[in-house]
Amino acid sequence: MIRPMVEGDIPTLIDMGERFYKESPEYKLYPFSKEKLHRLGYQILNDIDYICLVYDKGGIKGMLAGALYEQFFSYGRLASELFIFVDQNARGAVAGKRLIQAFEMWANSKGATEIRVGVSSGITPDRTVGFYERLGYYHTAIQLRKVF
Repeated sequence: MIRPMVEGDIPTLIDMGERFYKESPEYKLYPFSKEKLHRLGYQILNDIDYICLVYDKGGIKGMLAGALYEQFFSYGRLASELFIFVDQNARGAVAGKRLIQAFEMWANSKGATEIRVGVSSGITPDRTVGFYERLGYYHTAIQLRKVF
């Protein structure tokens, strides 16, 4: 079942976030902060332009957070996925697809005309890109990075 995050989910989602962090070769460049994730959880709960959805089937197995924003050159509304993570033992089933579909419905209900997603964790990027492509997403940008 997909549902919005509630306050009581925050500790579980922080633990899930730590597993995500440990699995990602990209995120290890930065120190992990439970305090930061705790604040983010409350920010998402209290801002109507943010959402965190959870896949809860006998316990939380996946999560997706996203936000709405306006184009810099117009008032057109877009949605952007901030992160999606599905526990390893629940991947390849329906959790990720259902999270994305619920996010699409939320974004559309908020007036977004486009959703942007990213693949930046370094966790099976080819598989993740293929997952998004099967859901109708296509390449639209190139992101570059410079670490100091």
